[in-house]
Amino acid sequence: MEPKAFAVGVRAEHPQVLINDAQYGRGQRCRLPAAAYKLTAKLPNGRGVYTFCMCPGGYVVNASSEEGRLAVNGMSYSGRDGRNANSAVIVTITPEDYKNYGRTEGDALAGMYFQRHLEEQAYQAGGGSVPVQLFGDFCKNRASEGAGSILPQMKGGYSWGNVRSIFPEYIAASLEDGIKEFDKKLPGYADPATVLSAVESRTSSPVRIVRDELLESNIRGLYPCGEGAGYAGGITSAATDGLKVAEAVSRIYRPFDKS
Repeated sequence: MEPKAFAVGVRAEHPQVLINDAQYGRGQRCRLPAAAYKLTAKLPNGRGVYTFCMCPGGYVVNASSEEGRLAVNGMSYSGRDGRNANSAVIVTITPEDYKNYGRTEGDALAGMYFQRHLEEQAYQAGGGSVPVQLFGDFCKNRASEGAGSILPQMKGGYSWGNVRSIFPEYIAASLEDGIKEFDKKLPGYADPATVLSAVESRTSSPVRIVRDELLESNIRGLYPCGEGAGYAGGITSAATDGLKVAEAVSRIYRPFDKS
C-alpha cells in the first residue's frame, strides 16, 4: 500500500429555498425539483476546496463507526423535500500534510490515523453528539450557542460548539476562504447563519493498494479496484474502475466473446 491525497472538511447546511432561487430564479421553486449545486475553488495557498455529495432537501447524518470517534455524512429521501440542503465542503490534503501521524516513518496508514485523530476531536468537541457551529462564529473561532436563521436538519443528536477547533489551522482557514469564494458564485452561501457540522472525513480512501499495468497487485490473483482500494472518488468512478478491472481479469481467465 501507499498513502495518497484525499480531502476532509465539514457539512454545510443552507435553506433549500436559497439554493432553488440561486439555480432557478425566484418564483420557480413550486414547479421544479429541489435544486443541486457543485462548487469548486482554487485558493491562493494552492489548496483545492470543493463540495461533494450534495444532498438537496436532505439531512446531515451521524455516520460514526468507531467508539469515541465521530464522522458525518449526508442523505436525501426520494422526495428531497426537507427544508435544508447540505453538502460536504472539503479541503484537499496530501501525504506530506499527515505524515507525522504515522506509527513509523513512511507508514502507509498515516492518513487513516489522521482521519481517526480528526474523528476523535469531533467526538470530544460535541460531547459524543455531532458538533455544530454557525459560519459566522467559525470565522471568529468562537463556539456557537444556538441557531440563527437556519435550524440544523440532522439524523442523530447534535450540540453547539466550536467546529473550527477540530482542524489544524491550514484546513480551517482553507474552509473559511473556500466558503467565501463559493459565495461569489452562489450568493448567500457564506451567510453567517450557515450551519457547519463535522467531521466529514470519509470522502475517499487515504491509502492505495498498488497495482501494475495489468491492474494486478503484487499478490498474484488479487486485483484492487474501486474506492476502498484508492482508485476512485465516488460512485461513478468506482463503477468505471470496476469495469476496467473486470476486463483485465477476463483477458487472462475468460476472454469476452468477440462475436
